[in-house]
Amino acid sequence: MRLPSPRASLFWPQIRLGLWTLVALFFLGTIGFKLAGGETWTTLDAVFMTVITISTVGYEEVHPLTPAGKIVAMALILGGVGTLVYVSGKIAEGVVNGRVFWRRRVAARVNRMQDHVIVCGYGRVGQSIVRTLRGQGLPYVAISLEQPEEEDDGVPVIVGDATDEDVLRRAGIDRARALIAVLGNDAANIFAILTARSLRQDLYILSRCSETRSASKMIAAGAQRVLNPYERGGQMMAHIVLRPQLSDFMEDLFARELEVNVEEVAIAEGSPLAGQTLRESPIRRELDIIVAVIVTSEGTKLFNPSPDATLVAGETLIVLGRPAALDRLRLLARGYRAVGSSRSTNSTSGRAPAARRSS
Repeated sequence: MRLPSPRASLFWPQIRLGLWTLVALFFLGTIGFKLAGGETWTTLDAVFMTVITISTVGYEEVHPLTPAGKIVAMALILGGVGTLVYVSGKIAEGVVNGRVFWRRRVAARVNRMQDHVIVCGYGRVGQSIVRTLRGQGLPYVAISLEQPEEEDDGVPVIVGDATDEDVLRRAGIDRARALIAVLGNDAANIFAILTARSLRQDLYILSRCSETRSASKMIAAGAQRVLNPYERGGQMMAHIVLRPQLSDFMEDLFARELEVNVEEVAIAEGSPLAGQTLRESPIRRELDIIVAVIVTSEGTKLFNPSPDATLVAGETLIVLGRPAALDRLRLLARGYRAVGSSRSTNSTSGRAPAARRSS
């Protein structure tokens, strides 16, 4: 028999024992009434008396009970009521212990997370965000006011108010890479943004707004970006009509259904890429990766940069390439020198910083 959830293993053996006890009482009671009643009792009469006795419904006896029948009825009443109380108690105990166990498991899992995304709100939009993050392989934790219906589907959900500092701390806001606020209304999202910003000044915060006038308030509260799903949905539908092939390509690209992915890679201090030009770096020559945009530390975007453009620590590259090559590029950008090919990048520790390119 398939268990309803992994948490049921905590109390399922006791419940199973109680259920088998009820089944045994049912058969024993049927046999007892049949034997005690004699020839006047049919099997249906015995089954009926067993059911109403165990359930303590109290209908009138189908036939007058003999002394032996009364003894059978008393045994069934005591055994049936005791078993029902036992099973009900174990179910209640299992539910309580299961929820406690589940919350502790979620807390332990969240405590091990690093560089994850916090999703404030686990409604339809929040669940869609979680599915996308899971598809991209990114760690995440959701915050919901209510207990989710499915607790064992692998989604770490913290039950609580996303505007509460303690709840955000339990979600690991001090170790998170970003926070997405998709609560039920704009006021709640603004409050969640204010609370999160007070705990982390460097946290990237994205929020949803239902009304356009709320966007400026969310930016003032500390959100880096605010999206209106109604406006964005309308724009996407218009783009699909105007550029159907481009829209299909972008959907397949972000859904990782193609052999290539688009990613953003930040160049860290000490990376062997810093100080090299795109021509000198292994990005195109060895990894066969296309650099579409360079985002400077000031936020300036340089589209289709020249091969002679110099890479600088603190910049972010918007690149297009195969997943394995992108993984190797991330290692280089973080400071690892080996690319995994027969050639390796040259050390730049002794080079003077290159002059800034013009935009």
